[in-house]
Amino acid sequence: MTSKIVVMYRLKNEERWIKQSIESIYDLCDEIVVLDDNSTDNTKTICSQFDKVVDIHTKTDSTFDEARDRNFLLDMALKRNPDILLSLDGDEIFLPNSSKIIQEEIDILHPEAQVFEFQFLTLWDSSNQIRFDGAFSSHWQKRMFRLKDQPNDLKINDSPYPRNLHCGSIPTNTIGIENPVRSNAKIFHCASFDESLRKTTHAWYVSHDPDNPLTDNYQHLLNAKGRFSGSALKFQTIPSDLSYDLN
Repeated sequence: MTSKIVVMYRLKNEERWIKQSIESIYDLCDEIVVLDDNSTDNTKTICSQFDKVVDIHTKTDSTFDEARDRNFLLDMALKRNPDILLSLDGDEIFLPNSSKIIQEEIDILHPEAQVFEFQFLTLWDSSNQIRFDGAFSSHWQKRMFRLKDQPNDLKINDSPYPRNLHCGSIPTNTIGIENPVRSNAKIFHCASFDESLRKTTHAWYVSHDPDNPLTDNYQHLLNAKGRFSGSALKFQTIPSDLSYDLN
């Protein structure tokens, strides 16, 4: 029996990336649900053009609380009766052929695995260049899980950060979360694609989580400073058959 895969997106002003993001997982998923944080661009219009996008909900509360919003999105996705849930943001794009890789891992290689995590590759100044120093060289996140044998009270817990930043993308009490399978499918992260985006992202985090000593004020988002950076900026080139034209 084929597993029903539902993708859940939490979005705000992602018109630059969302079409490519959805297309990168379109063959894998059965349905897509979207929680839109009052986008002022064409994000919702682009999403609505995909027939697998079955629910788009626009927030009515303008305050930011990541755990609250992710739990609302989780409830939206659970109403679709999925077998597997995959959580993505609008600036995240799976590499080419990822759908086939994930399907094989779900069906053949790891049919009993509960949780899967993916390596994030941070695009930097080019569609085929990724940053690869410090934490950027091995950044993994848990993003997909099976619903079989999971508790009925799945929930993403609050985090110790302001506005529940960095609360995680899948439920905290997911069975198997401590023993995830590392997928061979990888995700391009586009939030640092150019200098303007890097400055915007850094300013957003600093305004929402000011003077956090654990993050060194998010300096790593801009340059090779801070605890998450290496001693200098380092990059790797992605082969042309594994990259997209995102310029």
